[in-house]
Amino acid sequence: MLIVLGVSTTFTGCKKGENDPFLSLKSRKARISGEWTLVSGSETSTYNSGGLASSSSTTYTETSYIVNGTSYPYSEKMTIEKDGTYEIEVIDDGDFYTITGNWFFAGAIKDLDLKNKEAIVFSTQNYSEPGYSETYDGFYAGEVYIIDQLKNKELVFKGEYTTTGSGFTSTNKYERIFDKK
Repeated sequence: MLIVLGVSTTFTGCKKGENDPFLSLKSRKARISGEWTLVSGSETSTYNSGGLASSSSTTYTETSYIVNGTSYPYSEKMTIEKDGTYEIEVIDDGDFYTITGNWFFAGAIKDLDLKNKEAIVFSTQNYSEPGYSETYDGFYAGEVYIIDQLKNKELVFKGEYTTTGSGFTSTNKYERIFDKK
C-alpha cells in the first residue's frame, strides 16, 4: 500500500501546467528538451490611451502568420537542451535570425498563482541576423512564457499580461503551440 501511495505521489508531482498530462514517466526537463517547431498560435493586443483604443490580432501557422488579415511567411524552430542552453531560429517574411542563450524553469510565485516549473525563462545571450549581431552580458530575460501544457511531443505556452503607465493600458494574450520533431 505504501509503495502505491509513493509511486502515485511521484507521478502526480509531474503535473504543473493546467493541461499537463496526469501521468508522465519523464521529468519535466526531459520532456521540454529537444527540437520544437511552432505549428499554430495566436496573439492579441489592445491599447488604450487618452480615450483612444486600438487592437491587433496575429494568428500563427507552421508556415505563416496573419496580422489583421494580411499573411506573411513565417517559421520558428526552438531547440532546448538539457544542459540549460537554447537556440531559436526564425524566418520572418524572408528575414532570418537566431537567438541563443540559457533557459531555466521559474520557481513558484504565489502572487501570480504560478507553480514551481510552470513558467520558463529564456535568458538571451546572442541575437544574430545576416550582417548584424548583439551580445548580452549578464542576465537578460528575453522571454518568459507560462507553460500551459507539456507533453512528450507537444508544448503549449499560454498567458495574459497587462501593462499600465501614465495614461495608458495595454493588454496582451498569447497562445503558442509547438510540436517536437
